[in-house]
Amino acid sequence: MKDCWKAIDNAIGYSDRILLYGPPGTGKTYAAATNKIGYTMEGEPNVYQITMTEDTASANLEGFYKPNSSGSFEWHDGIAIQAWRRGGRLVVNEIDHASPDAMTFLHAILDDKDIAQLTLNNDNKETVRPAKGFTVIATTNSLPESLPMALKDRFPVKINVDKIHPKALEMFPKSWHGVINDTSLSEDTDQRLSIRSWREFFELMDKGLKKEDASELIFGERAEELLDAVTLSDEVNINETELNNATSEEE
Repeated sequence: MKDCWKAIDNAIGYSDRILLYGPPGTGKTYAAATNKIGYTMEGEPNVYQITMTEDTASANLEGFYKPNSSGSFEWHDGIAIQAWRRGGRLVVNEIDHASPDAMTFLHAILDDKDIAQLTLNNDNKETVRPAKGFTVIATTNSLPESLPMALKDRFPVKINVDKIHPKALEMFPKSWHGVINDTSLSEDTDQRLSIRSWREFFELMDKGLKKEDASELIFGERAEELLDAVTLSDEVNINETELNNATSEEE
């Protein structure tokens, strides 16, 4: 199986519309927002993020009027139009949660660059086109097949993120990596634990709680099971180390 992080690294910079899908907490958004990013003239990352919910209006993407210090109203570009104008990367988290209103707007900005064009809902009825370099990376915890056909077809590259991002695992002791990886990627959604839950567990221990108490607070009834799995993993690692040392001595 091809490594998903290698696939993402290969896709970014070559495809301008990428869909990352897989369990929550694997690092999809982190990769989308940090991998091979460009910078603005001011030296800021040329990346624009938005997380979709049922309450996200198209105005959050397109733009809106709001009062200024003089009491009049002025237009402010939404996050998508900011990325369009600056040739930046738009990261759309949880795209499957977009409202019908926002989804219609997403369809427009995801059109092929040769034909993509929008007339803004401002006083000037300004027509805008995407600047060179504009890309969209969307994330979802659902399978692509669950997305509306019109949206799914706008992403020629779809990558199944089936491993936890290496930098996410670096936050935790190595002896815990196996258990964290297995529980975060469990096919049984009822048994799945997010990286966020593991991070909260270790934060409690950093504050002085014993691992048994921290585990019970975060993982509840599964606390003992998870601690036993880590203990077993430690024993296997110790036995493998002893075996390797013995083999080296014999040689």
